[in-house]
Amino acid sequence: MKEKKPPLVERVCRALDVLPESVAHTPLIELHGRSLLKITDGGKILLYTNEKITVAVARSKNKITVTGSALSCSYYNLGAIGIEGCIDAVSFEEEAQK
Repeated sequence: MKEKKPPLVERVCRALDVLPESVAHTPLIELHGRSLLKITDGGKILLYTNEKITVAVARSKNKITVTGSALSCSYYNLGAIGIEGCIDAVSFEEEAQK
């Protein structure tokens, strides 16, 4: 199985020691302990329950899923999303290429 390379813009940014998120408009994810997750440049919320929140990744078909308990969206503004609660796991789902 062939390993998938990151996009060219992301590889160039890493070589120049520049955050790819600042140039390539890829989501920036920050986890603060187990109680707060911040997503910058995210997409729309696809699923919202107390145990699971799924967010689409902007400009792609990928998703970010947060699981835990007592989860809530503390803010949602211009692609910035805050998720609070007891976070158990964060997973990335990539849609298979056809």
